[in-house]
Amino acid sequence: MRALTPELLAFLEEMRVPGILSTLGLKGEPITSAVWYGVHEGAVVIATPAARNKARNARNDPRVSFIVDTKDRPYRGVAIEGVATVEEDPELIVMESIARRYLGPELPGWIRERYATNQRVILRITPSRVRPWNLTPPPGEERPA
Repeated sequence: MRALTPELLAFLEEMRVPGILSTLGLKGEPITSAVWYGVHEGAVVIATPAARNKARNARNDPRVSFIVDTKDRPYRGVAIEGVATVEEDPELIVMESIARRYLGPELPGWIRERYATNQRVILRITPSRVRPWNLTPPPGEERPA
């Protein structure tokens, strides 16, 4: 599968756990980080300081892997392999929407301070391979709403 279907986008939207992002370091070594993420215009987006390894690595080699799973039985999730483009977000619209997913509608002062003191960018992931697991309930069983 190469696209984020409406079902996968709904799953990603409902999850409030950090995702796991892997980028490739300057020598080709994998670097993995837990990240807050959001869904924006049908794509997974991650905010990060512009000088961090995640942004530097994506500029150097845009290939990434990203996973979100439920952490509870019956484990459900999605793994996405693709490329990340580094984008500016000068109005902080995407970054604040990601923070609100995890912190609620009123952002605390520390998050606003963090945004004000660091130049930040968005990583937008375009999938080349999408591998979901257990997102369709077994016959006769419904997933909780």
